[in-house]
Amino acid sequence: MKLDEGLKNIGLKGSEIKVYLYLLENGVSTPPQIAKSTKIARTNTYHIVRALEEKGLIEQHKKRKRFVYLPTDPAALLRTLERRREIVEQLLPDLRALHKIQKNKPSIRFFEGTEQIKEIFMQMLEAEEILGIASTKKLFELDPKFFTSYTKLMKHRNIMFQDILSHPSGEKTAKDTRAIMGSLYNYKLLPSQYEELATNFLIWNDNVVLMTLEEPVFGTLITNKNLVATFRVIFEIIWGVIPS
Repeated sequence: MKLDEGLKNIGLKGSEIKVYLYLLENGVSTPPQIAKSTKIARTNTYHIVRALEEKGLIEQHKKRKRFVYLPTDPAALLRTLERRREIVEQLLPDLRALHKIQKNKPSIRFFEGTEQIKEIFMQMLEAEEILGIASTKKLFELDPKFFTSYTKLMKHRNIMFQDILSHPSGEKTAKDTRAIMGSLYNYKLLPSQYEELATNFLIWNDNVVLMTLEEPVFGTLITNKNLVATFRVIFEIIWGVIPS
């Protein structure tokens, strides 16, 4: 991953990235020097260095009646992320209280592409139990490294997972998942005449998600207690008629 792309992903703006990387490469500099080298307007440069200073990424010093700036240890980036995490943790109780006010109102969200599909799975880590009718074979083909790590996270969080799979998924990926999760993972196979599914259907908490695992990859996440209750009945009926 490129430096500027990585820094953007953790919340730095384009102009902040330019100034920060310039200071890392060149060390002690005045705002006019920074502005000239980065081609950022001098007035904007003052705002940018103040923002970077507030984030703990650079320091201000006085040298012969002028202010100069130099970068702190890049490990400060980790402290910046930790501070953000602390803020989110402080806000979560109030945010969840607002969310509960509307929990009986159906919520529908759409996710496009493999990266957004991964976001759905990260939300599922809050579950105690997950039910699925899926193609684990096609799922793992999207990003083998991510979903192998994800399986280990489910094991670590003690999440129960019941899966209904077509035979191609049962041949390898289901066995690999069972090897990692042990008794936490239980699956049954659809009759062999059914071909490999190109979709994934998952239930957890008050959520049900429908996703397609072939291009265009997308998912629809519905949050509604009554709908989920119905989908659970459907899953349990199918589970019950499939031989162990």
